[in-house]
Parts: sequence; structure tokens; C-alpha cells
Amino acid sequence: MCNELTPDDPDLAYSPSSVAANYREVIADYETKSLAALRHANAIRVPYGKTSEEYTIVFEPAGSAPDAMLVFFHGGYWQELSAEVSCFPADSLQSRGHAYAAVNYTLAPHATVSTIVAQCATALISLATRRPHARMVIAGSSAGAHLAAMLMSVDWKIFGLNAAPFHGAVLISGIYDLRPLVTTYINEPLRLDLEGAAAMSPQLLPLRVRVPTVVCWGEHETSAFKQQSRDYAAFIAQSGGDVSHYEVANRNHFDILFDLSDFASRPGIDTFKLLGDKS
Repeated sequence: MCNELTPDDPDLAYSPSSVAANYREVIADYETKSLAALRHANAIRVPYGKTSEEYTIVFEPAGSAPDAMLVFFHGGYWQELSAEVSCFPADSLQSRGHAYAAVNYTLAPHATVSTIVAQCATALISLATRRPHARMVIAGSSAGAHLAAMLMSVDWKIFGLNAAPFHGAVLISGIYDLRPLVTTYINEPLRLDLEGAAAMSPQLLPLRVRVPTVVCWGEHETSAFKQQSRDYAAFIAQSGGDVSHYEVANRNHFDILFDLSDFASRPGIDTFKLLGDKS
């Protein structure tokens, strides 16, 4: 499968901006809309670890404890972006009575992918401890989708839990087999060899958490990214998981993320259903 995912130019195959001419404007839009959410919504910073990078920005609806929470892991190839630029879905979720949490983590090269996965698991446990009765759904985009998928491969008994602390997953434009990245520019701060990449590839690990899962991607993605999503969706199905997968028309690797909290879009409708939204 690794060879199928790697064309003659792997740098280009795994460069989502190569088929998304507007990516700089979209990321700027992330920032602008996230700043607006941070100014106007009810947000608190919840630390989950000892370092300054280990925190989650939590938005909860005013007046009552939320019945459900969407927990989001940002992308950026494990080396860019932050929770602060991932707050823009908060308003839509709060308006429907749900909580939203944007997880921050230490970026490479200051942390390995393995460390980042462990941080995300710890962040999720801290949120579940804070709101033990809330229905929790995890979501991620690009590298964040990889992190969410890795949490479906975690043995949660290692963390003292009998079951995973989430009930659904939305994986957007993710990468699930990291081996093709080893020979690319992307790997410079990650410093993965083939063995390490395989150990951090949910495509190659047992699926330990079987929750309803959405795997989607944009029409305007590289063929390598599209194949990664198709292959991981097939893996979930073959492992006995409940998965739906589809391509979103007229979206690319970056602007598809706006659909996550848009109730008029298919990814948004699926996300709200996983949260238990009945309206």
C-alpha cells in the first residue's frame, strides 16, 4: 500500500497546498474567525499537562452543562498552527447547546509524533474528567485527523480506563499511513524512520475503539490524500467498525474544515448527529 501512495514526486503528492491556491487566505480566515470566537464566546483555557503548550481552549454554552462536546485536533503536519486558530467552530456548536474544545499540543521538532499522540490522549481524559456525563466526539483535520485516528488505536486501559472516553469521530482530509512521508521535506522536523512511521500509522495498527466514524475529504485534494482516506475507511470497515466515507464537492484540504460546524453541509450534519443533535 505504501508504494501505491507514493508517486514519482512524494513531496508534491503530500503538499495539499499544491492543489489549493487559496490556502493562505483560508488559514487567515481561520485566524480571523477564531479571534472573533475568543472575543465573544465563553472560553476558558484548561491545562492538561506540565508544559505551557499543553492546554485546551474550551467553549461551553452559557447557563447549563453541555450534553455533548466536540473535541478538535488541529492540523499543520504536527509542526504548525495551534488551538488559538482552531476556535472558529465554537459559535455554531454553542448555539445548539454543545461544547467545543480545541486541543493545543507541542509542535515538532520540540515533540515527537509519539509524544503528541500521548498529549492528545491526556487532553481528552482531562476533558472527560471535567464533563463526565457529556457525549464526546473527536474530530481532526489533516495531521489532526491522524491524531484522532491514533486515539482509536489506543489501549485505553493503559490510562486506567475501561473504554475510550469518546463516542464518535470525524476525520477530515487525514493521513493514516505515515511511511510515505519519510523521504519528504515534511519529515525534517519529525525525524521519522520507516519503523517509527509505521508505529505511528493508524492504518497499520489494531482498531481498538469502534465508534461511528466519518472519513471525508475535499474534491480538490492530491490523489495521495484521497487514497489515504479511502484506505483508512476501508480498514475501519474491515476491522468491524461503523464508518461512512465520502468526498465533499468544491472543497479543498483547507476550506473543507469550515463544513465541520455548518449544519447545511454533509460533514456538519454528520457531526451534529454524532453529538446527538436531534434538531
